[in-house]
Amino acid sequence: MKRIYFFLSLILFIQNELYPQTLNFPVDTIARDDFYNYRSMIKHDANGKLHIANSRQLGTNSNTREVFYRTNIPGHFDTTQLSDNAIDDNYATFDFDGSGNVHVGWERRDGNNNFQVIYSNNITDTFATPVWITAGGLNKATPSIAVGKDSLAHFVYLTFVTGQDSAFYRSYNFITNTLGAVINLGAMEASSENDIEVAVDSNNHVHIVFATNGALSTSALKYFNNENGTLVEISTGLTSNVEYPDMMIDKHNTLHIIYRSAADKRIYTLSKSSGGNLSSPEPVTPANIGFPSYWRAFDVDDEGQLYVTYQNSQSSAAKGIFLVHGKNGNYSAPILVFEDSSGQYITRGSSSVAARGNGDIAVLFDVAGSRSGQVFSDIFLKRGTLVFTDVDEEENVLPDIFITLENYPNPFNPTTTIRYTVNEPQFTTLKVYDILGNEIATLVNQFQQRGVYSVKWDATRYAGTSGLYFSHLKVGQKTTTTKMLLTR
Repeated sequence: MKRIYFFLSLILFIQNELYPQTLNFPVDTIARDDFYNYRSMIKHDANGKLHIANSRQLGTNSNTREVFYRTNIPGHFDTTQLSDNAIDDNYATFDFDGSGNVHVGWERRDGNNNFQVIYSNNITDTFATPVWITAGGLNKATPSIAVGKDSLAHFVYLTFVTGQDSAFYRSYNFITNTLGAVINLGAMEASSENDIEVAVDSNNHVHIVFATNGALSTSALKYFNNENGTLVEISTGLTSNVEYPDMMIDKHNTLHIIYRSAADKRIYTLSKSSGGNLSSPEPVTPANIGFPSYWRAFDVDDEGQLYVTYQNSQSSAAKGIFLVHGKNGNYSAPILVFEDSSGQYITRGSSSVAARGNGDIAVLFDVAGSRSGQVFSDIFLKRGTLVFTDVDEEENVLPDIFITLENYPNPFNPTTTIRYTVNEPQFTTLKVYDILGNEIATLVNQFQQRGVYSVKWDATRYAGTSGLYFSHLKVGQKTTTTKMLLTR
């Protein structure tokens, strides 16, 4: 017993140190080879399974660029190569229909060396031969796809030419194999993979957002929907400084848009309920954090908590890949997802986040360097429960002085839920130690508001033998520790 108290004292001493705000989830390797794996995007399906699409090429040779799809439906990540033709396939985007089938769109060079939008789905269990959504004419770029509960796949894309570019919409009926009319949405200038996005709500209404990116000397946010039966533009009131817009619709049928302001380099969000009006923008990231960029997808969990990832490579602020989350104007400080101090990964690429439940998130990111004399990029995944928040608004529910910590079930095998209180807004850490005083897990390491929280700890890797573990909570300068018994 004295030995236990000795190590608990050691733990309390360690906890007095300040830790950076870091996403301390385990890292899974999705792609690691001598290729450049990048432009990765992740989403949850309705059953909570993960799906990923990405591009891959050999070094800087664009003719080797192909598109890959991955899913953990089988219990592990299974990979399908969707293209294998040495003619440049890129910018994969995907969505699910009402039956859970996967629909993927991307761009491919045609026989005239122009990019076109193509499409495939796995309705027949395997991905079908791609269909050309566009053909002929000018280069098409950076497509986005959304699929409703009917038989339509919706595409938006850009022309990419010398001179004036434009934004376009087109639908495809994947049951009758019929293409809809091409609709020109207006002038814009292509700049990145986050220029134009499409989403479909539960009423099969189409929503489109894009940035004009300097067209007609502006950088306005353009928004369209067909809630009244016809695709029409709805004023956003944002007529300048809009960059990299993205869009999604949550399980409550609320539309969410994010973008970066060219004026202050902060990420902003605005939202709209079904049939309602767009809200005013609110900042998601704090000022002076560099140049946040290269998000491929953001998400909102079942409780309305918004999650955005980005990378910053500017020396004026911390470099790395970061996550920000929050709602109703209350957003966390940036949480560091990844930054390699070893120098193996010298650049940061794209990132995306999928969210569900109450803080169940998966963050996907690709980082690059040089391996065997060849430029490469690997794809990594961090997933776990960031925080389950259950805040009772009654002022007298939470203790004014003490913090509390408990877990259930206890004993447990192999998972237990640790429940704790934060009695006032404070930086909070929750860690797990073994009986020798070794830190084996960091479950929480961030600023948290007053409330009651719960976090699940999965001890599967230690489930071979029973043992005593300690969860240690620090809220501001207050600390407490509790025992947890893992059984066979």
